[in-house]
Formats: sequence, C-alpha cells, structure tokens
Amino acid sequence: MTTAWVDSFTQLFALYEPGEDGSGEQLHIQIQSDWSIFALDREDDVQRFLQSAIPGHPLLDPDVKVKLRTPSDGPPADHLSTWALFSEEIRTRNRYFPQGAPNRIVLEEALAARKEFIAVGQDLFRARVLPRGETFSTTDMGAPPPHKTPAGRANPVGIPYLYLSFSKETCLYEARVANHARVAVGTMRTLRELVVVDLADIEAPDFFGTYDDLDDVDLQTPRVLTHRYLKALGEDLRRPVDIHEQPTDYIATQYLCEFAKSAGYDGVLYASSQQPRGRNVVLFDKELAECVSVETVKVVELTARFEPAV
Repeated sequence: MTTAWVDSFTQLFALYEPGEDGSGEQLHIQIQSDWSIFALDREDDVQRFLQSAIPGHPLLDPDVKVKLRTPSDGPPADHLSTWALFSEEIRTRNRYFPQGAPNRIVLEEALAARKEFIAVGQDLFRARVLPRGETFSTTDMGAPPPHKTPAGRANPVGIPYLYLSFSKETCLYEARVANHARVAVGTMRTLRELVVVDLADIEAPDFFGTYDDLDDVDLQTPRVLTHRYLKALGEDLRRPVDIHEQPTDYIATQYLCEFAKSAGYDGVLYASSQQPRGRNVVLFDKELAECVSVETVKVVELTARFEPAV
C-alpha cells in the first residue's frame, strides 16, 4: 500500500478516540458509517483491510470502541443524541412543552442543506386498495378529510397530508397490497414548483475531497455530526408503519414534518421502507397536486426477499 494511502488513513484515524466506559462502536464500523468509503459488503472485510493498511494501530483492537475526538474548543454538540433524547421525551413524558426540543437553528440549517425542488407538472402516484366491486374516480384519490385522518409517520391525527410516490410500483408497495388485490392508482400532478426537504439519500462527507485538512477535528467533526443527524432523521421517517405500534411512536417524525412546514417547506422526500430505491414525498397541503387520472390494476405477483432475523 502506498505511503499516501497509509498517511490518509492515519489522518482519518486521528479523528477518533476511545469511548468512555466501552461506549461507542468499533473503528471499522464507525468509519464506514460516517464516511461510506468502502465498497465492501461485510464488516469483517472492512476490518481486515484497515488492519492491513495500518497494522497494529491501537484503535483497531476489537475490544476498543471509539467516538469522535473532542475538538480543541470544547465538547462537540451531539445533535444525534439530542434528537434521540427529545424523541423519547415527546413520546413518553412531555408532549406539548418538551424541555429538550432540538436547537431550532441547528435543525433549520440541517434541513436547508437538503433543500430540493419538484417541478411543476411532475407526475406522482397514490394507490388505494379497492373494496370488492367498487371503483374510484379522481375525486377519491386525494388525502382523507380531517375527521377521517389517522396519525401517520408524518401527519398528526386529524391533519391530512398527501402521501405520494415517484413511481406506480413504489406506491403499490407502500399501500401494502395483497396478491390478487384490485387497486386504484391515481396520477397526481403538481400544480406549482415545490420546495421540499430531501431526506432520502443522505450522502456521507467526501473523505478524499477533504484530504488536506482531514486531521483538523474542528473542521471535520461538525460535518460528521451533521451527516449522522440527517441520516437518523431520514431513517426515522422511512421506518415502516407497524399496525402493532402505538400512534405515539410517530410523534417525533410528526414534529419533524411540522417543523419543516413551519419553516416554509411544501413537504419532505423520503426513502421507501417497502421497496429498495423507491422514493416517496409527503406534501403538507393536499391542494398542491391534483389527480388527473385513475387506473384500476390487479396485483398478479408479489416478490419477497428475506434474511435471518437478528
């Protein structure tokens, strides 16, 4: 391995230090989570590569857990931990006047960094399972009225949002249809350009693009923490709705969406929990898109992938 590669990994390792009382994560796992450097599927392969690059480095000891090194100007603000604590508080202790609400400036800056636009006239899709013998028209494909709106991953109970997908296939998966079900698929067209927060594809910081100042903790730590924060928000939002969970389980993501709405965004784009690479968007105003056509389809095949449960 060339000296340049060894030097770059040495500088990367310098961003981390052992966690107190065994807290944290093994270095090879934390580096891949923070930077997404390696095109390797197995964590063991990443570990072996790093051990071959910097043999004998103390942070690569399997018994050592690491955290980000503390900057010179004091401890970093761990926004991810702040969000986790707030989520627990707002769900189980203080609903309307939480003490640990996220820092508004930090959250606004994080969302602003993920601003995206959806063009006027963009076709999006919404699916509804049809009762036996019925059909739906374009007027049936919008969001439900307030008195029929249950709590969802993004909307509080009684406040209708419009959940849409960027493809027909994704919206069918999101509707959790059964094999042989009859489904109405509505094409919803945006009526103006929309400004949304994109929490679907949170890219890690560019390790190689910041090589010259990689060992500067004061510069790199905030970038890593922001990446962790946005990634956690996106994962919270894409978490599948479980019929066995309580409505209160979605209060934190509902808060996130209400915050985005109060900041002037039209919606939030998020990854599908039901289909790999599928993309969805929730619009806060149901009048931002109109249904221009409806087709009735029959589901003829469902594909399942599975892996051993942990």
